[in-house]
Amino acid sequence: MSQTYNDYNKEYEQCLSRVRSFLSSHARSLTTLKECGRLLSQARQCATAMENLAKESGDNFRLAQAKRLAEHEITPLSEEVECALRERESGEIVDRNRTELFAGSSYTAPNLDGNDEGQMMDALIRDSDDLLLESQALCAQSEQTGSSTLNSMGMQREQLHSANEHIRGARSTVERARGVLQDLNRKALRNKRFLYGVIAILIIANICVKIAIIKK
Repeated sequence: MSQTYNDYNKEYEQCLSRVRSFLSSHARSLTTLKECGRLLSQARQCATAMENLAKESGDNFRLAQAKRLAEHEITPLSEEVECALRERESGEIVDRNRTELFAGSSYTAPNLDGNDEGQMMDALIRDSDDLLLESQALCAQSEQTGSSTLNSMGMQREQLHSANEHIRGARSTVERARGVLQDLNRKALRNKRFLYGVIAILIIANICVKIAIIKK
């Protein structure tokens, strides 16, 4: 059974919630960090599936939202996991602000001020414009393809009409040839009967001649 956009979104949120919970704890074992990497990979697959479904349904808002998931959510968490792995290998602790990634064991979406909201809306509008231009190009290409297909179908129709005329001519020729063969057959039958008659007359005449000779 195929999953819907909401199903993938739910799975995506669950993966990221678990990653944030793991990273918010102080005990970051190697096993935990590898699990975070696996969950992020699964979340990235869900984001890609969401993007494809939004593209198929023509939902520009969801499409722009899905495209931003990897950049604004998955990539920062992936960098945090990689940094934590490097810390375990080198033993050095890098001082960095993790507030935007997680708070406690649950994740709270950051509040956007007016400028951020305006920038996001401008980005969404630009993406929508790009999608609209791409859709117009696809429509023009589809129209050109349709016109070419119609021209090809017209040529094929003319070819079929010409082939039909040739078939009709060939059928008429076959009918005439059949009539000629039937006439020849009737003539041959008459000639055959005439020959049989002549042979019968000759046989009878021969018998009569032999009888006349015997009587003498």
